[in-house]
Amino acid sequence: MLIGIVSISSAQQKASDRIWQFHSINNLGLLEGQTGSSFMIQTINGIQNRSWFVGAGVGLDFYRYRTIPLFIDIRKDFGQSVNKIFVYADLGTNFSWVTDNEKEHYLTEDKFGNGFYSDLGLGYKVRTGKNNSLLLSLGYSFKKLTETYRSQVYYPDLPPNEQFDRISYSLNRLSIKIGWQF
Repeated sequence: MLIGIVSISSAQQKASDRIWQFHSINNLGLLEGQTGSSFMIQTINGIQNRSWFVGAGVGLDFYRYRTIPLFIDIRKDFGQSVNKIFVYADLGTNFSWVTDNEKEHYLTEDKFGNGFYSDLGLGYKVRTGKNNSLLLSLGYSFKKLTETYRSQVYYPDLPPNEQFDRISYSLNRLSIKIGWQF
């Protein structure tokens, strides 16, 4: 009976006393760069231990070419109040999901390769409930893609010559995000 009472009383700990907590972060954002403005959406799920958070994220990135970033997210909160400043780093890869309208050369052999993805920034967390927070952040984001397409070169006295050309895209953007953590 004594063991049962101890087990029940230890199970009644406050959520804030737990060292490891699961959190989900959902962001909507605006990406601004040299080629214009675009939207992004992402979800990140992971665990938090005191002021450190580590999670895995996936999203949709519509800047210049539509891609699906898959990344690791690391965050650090600063401050003792319920509202906190935080820094974050996202590192991973982009999976290309380019529409026909986004392709430069409109050829059947036009293929896009996957590339590097990163987003580094600073934010502010406003606590809105016991386990909920509104997140506002500003960051620098980078994505890299490659495009390979077949082109044919015609010379008047020779048979057609096929060659493959490759373009590498390095896209630098400013990211502004609003999110919800629960």
